[in-house]
Parts: sequence; structure tokens; C-alpha cells
Amino acid sequence: MPRAIGANGRIHMIKETVYGTAPGGNWLRMPFTSIDLGAEQPLIQSDVLAAGNNRDSAAPFQDTVTVQGNAVVPIDVINIGHWLRMLFGAPTTTGTNPNFIHTFVTGAATLPSQAIEIAHPDVPSFEVCVGARAGSLDIDFSPTGPAQATIGLMAQGSSRAGTTAAGTPTSAAYTRFSKHQGSISRGGSALAQVPGARMTFSNNLEMVRTIRSDRKLEGIDPGVSTITGQITTRFENTTLLTQADNGSSAEFAFAYTIDANTSLTFTVHEVYLALAKTPITGPAGVEATFDFRAAFNATATRAMTAVLRNNQAGAVYA
Repeated sequence: MPRAIGANGRIHMIKETVYGTAPGGNWLRMPFTSIDLGAEQPLIQSDVLAAGNNRDSAAPFQDTVTVQGNAVVPIDVINIGHWLRMLFGAPTTTGTNPNFIHTFVTGAATLPSQAIEIAHPDVPSFEVCVGARAGSLDIDFSPTGPAQATIGLMAQGSSRAGTTAAGTPTSAAYTRFSKHQGSISRGGSALAQVPGARMTFSNNLEMVRTIRSDRKLEGIDPGVSTITGQITTRFENTTLLTQADNGSSAEFAFAYTIDANTSLTFTVHEVYLALAKTPITGPAGVEATFDFRAAFNATATRAMTAVLRNNQAGAVYA
């Protein structure tokens, strides 16, 4: 009897036109590293006494269903745009092939939803999570390794079937960014001597629970979006220390670039740094780690702009 293995697992995804309703048609097959999105329903210990003839517990009861989890996905040239659409909303697209420029911005009043199928064809078992929204994006920047992102997800509800709902899934050409193609700049100038950095964006989603018989959420509402992170630098000058000490802000950009037509850049327009120590822990180089927080920038009219350059027309992410 076949058993489910991760190597045969699949993620299929499609845009919803009606919230919480999975459309028909051929869905997208998305590359991924891991995913734990799915339904959970805990059991609550009964507080009833004397339900039997001795001290043994009465039967537990089921609590509410929660559908949430994380997807770890490669940062690639095409598919990452679908995750960015979930996080920020549809982009504004300009340019022509092969240099289409997709501009995503933070602060949208509403966020789109997707239906996501987690497929185990070996069993077979196919769980469709409807009304899925992206709550957070976490990216680690370092000198080596593959570039990947962790996407936090919440969904309205889920159902499981023995056949796929994804039709005949389609897939895009796959080209992955690598960490060695990354760069970090401050105020338009390259920030040197950076061993590592981390950026986290959150929509701070809120599950809206109401009394309903289908065990689904009423919806998932976005809260105040936040951008936080860390930048670790070798201590070679006092630029970041001075900014932190003064309580002033600067624009930082985190980018992956293959060539002039293929890149992904997150520009955080107003970044504030926490004052950091410069500890001496031995004979090796001295490093300082600065926590940062971002805010709405009046000139840019947003906190962050994500620009994806590839050969995909605007309709792909609309």
C-alpha cells in the first residue's frame, strides 16, 4: 500500500473571485520547500464529573477548527510574484517583454484570497484550503545558499477529498535567485561589511470567528502592517551607530539581482535603527547587530515597495 512522501507532494493554487469558494479550471503548481498549512481541531478535556461509575474522565469535546500554517518557498523569478500578490495585493505593471516591472506596495485596504490545495497523490488525499490569505513574509539574507522565504498563511476553512480539485495544473519556468546575488543598500549606496540580515513583513491578520454551522471563519481581516528585522555589520565605521543614536531614519533596499531584466527589490522607505552594542568577544572581528523597524513614509506614501522584474505580462499577477 503506498504511503505519502514529501517528494511526491504538491501545492496547487488559484485566485478566488468569490471569497471562500474554490474556482474550477486548471490551477497553478507552485514550487516549495515545505508547508504545514492545514486544518487543526483540538480536543478539550471534559470538566463533567460522575459521567461514569468511577473517577475516569468523560469523553472530550471538539473545539473550533483553525486553518493556518507556514509555506517555505524558493525566491524565484516568476512564482514568487503570486506570493507577493497575496501579501500586498495586485501590482502595477509597466515595461515590455523581457523587462516587465511589477510594483507591489504595502498598505492596501483589502487583500486578495486564494484557494490552496495540498496534494498527497500517493494516498490519495487532497486538502483544499479556501479563503487563504498571506499574513507574513520572512526573508533571511546571508552570503551563501539558496534564497527562500517563509510565508505565514491563514485560511477560512478546508475540506479533504480523494481526487484533486486542481484540474490539469500548469507550472511556470523555474529560475531561482541565490543568496550570493543579494545586496543591501542604505540611501542608495551599497552597505558593505554585512554578514547577514533578516526582514519580516506582517499584515497582522485577525481571524474573525462567528457562530456558524460550517465551522469556517467569517473572514480574515488585515491589521496594521509592520516591517521589522535585523542587520548585522562588521564594525568598520559609525554610520549606523550615528543613525541609531540620533533616532533618525534612512531608506534601505534589500535586493536579489540576476541581470538588468531579472531582479527582486524590497525598498523600505523609512527605517529606524535601535542602538546596538559593539562587543569585543575575542580576537576575531567586532560585529554589531541593529534591530530595525519601519514606518509609513509620507513622500513614498507607503512603508515598503517590492519591485519584481521578469518576462511575465501584468495579467499573470492581476
